[in-house]
Amino acid sequence: MSESAFLSGLAARLRARVDACEGLAGLAVIDLTTGERIGINDGLTFAVASSIKVALLTSMYRAIRAGRVTADARMTVTGAAHVGGSGVLQYCDHQVDLALTDLATLMIVLSDNTATNMIIDLVGMDAVNRDLDLLGLAEIRLRRKMIDSAAAARGEENTATMRAAAELMRMLWAGEVVDRHLCDDVLHILRKPKRESPVALLLPQDVDIANKPGGLEGVAAEFAIVYLARRPYVLCCAVNYGLAADPSPFVAALSAEVYRYFAVLDRSTAAGRRLPLADLIAAEGHQNRK
Repeated sequence: MSESAFLSGLAARLRARVDACEGLAGLAVIDLTTGERIGINDGLTFAVASSIKVALLTSMYRAIRAGRVTADARMTVTGAAHVGGSGVLQYCDHQVDLALTDLATLMIVLSDNTATNMIIDLVGMDAVNRDLDLLGLAEIRLRRKMIDSAAAARGEENTATMRAAAELMRMLWAGEVVDRHLCDDVLHILRKPKRESPVALLLPQDVDIANKPGGLEGVAAEFAIVYLARRPYVLCCAVNYGLAADPSPFVAALSAEVYRYFAVLDRSTAAGRRLPLADLIAAEGHQNRK
């Protein structure tokens, strides 16, 4: 009960931040230890920019599991595939051959748009949305390739509600997308370092995070799992209609606020007393052996 009251304080502080945001913000937090959730504007649909790549990565591994593609399939990156925005493949002067999983790593770690569009062509946009439907996540939609301004102007935007984004991350953490092995494959790539992402930026350097940020002019988003030892949590947040061209500092401040609370829970007893983390983990291990 006291932990719930403590998290209610977090919810109030997050609400105040969202209300003060220079734009429209939404967020969803899931305490992965207790299942408790905080949602603010979490049922609104937001443009999520490159954060949609989490759904694409998940569908790519489903296609691998189904035998439609192979993880070590060689993908040839030609000049015709190059698109602008983030990433490095667009700057290659010669053809590059990469394994599919290496292409996926570039898509997630460097947010490479050339790699992303090649994976969309391979997996299929319709297949990604069907996979999301099977997971009960119709509130997440992939509608266009990266750097397709004409499609975006027609309203074909890549979108999600924060409650659906958080549920996708929770399902990956819990091993509920097909099986544990598939989820671990997805999380292996999502956990590769992206220390400049808004969610990670103000957190200690040694905190393990599985995440994918996204940003466009006036838009910032991130889907993340923060792996604290005893109190891991999901944070998914987005800002649209940002009055600042880059609203990512708002996401960074939001992440720091959530981390501050969960870091206290990570080192606290049920009575609210903080102890060394090693002592708490040892005590829990002892209880589990009884």
